[in-house]
Amino acid sequence: MTFRAVIALLAVTACGRQEEARPSPPVTATSTTAELALRVSDSVAIWFTSARVDTSAGGSECRERVMEIRVRDRTIPVPLLYTGETPTITTDSTVQVHLWRHCVPADLYRVNLKTGQPTRAGA
Repeated sequence: MTFRAVIALLAVTACGRQEEARPSPPVTATSTTAELALRVSDSVAIWFTSARVDTSAGGSECRERVMEIRVRDRTIPVPLLYTGETPTITTDSTVQVHLWRHCVPADLYRVNLKTGQPTRAGA
């Protein structure tokens, strides 16, 4: 078999009928005004800053929010943790909140109030 024949055979095979993959609905980022979520102490507060619109398995939409820790004049972002619920205080240095996926609470995370670093609870 010649090189051209192999290429032609590959091209024909690649063009065969394929099952249609259904992608997840797109997650849309939205800009929103900052909103106080939780006051931890006189000098520490958790704010929701930006959000994304996501879709549940049933087709309904929700807003999943990003958190930010504000300590006096410092701002500490909480990376990669979108939630649809208000965090709760666990200690004087941590809060906990569920990561949301497609409008459903999933893994529980503890967030360090000094660093903003989320850690999965039980890990």
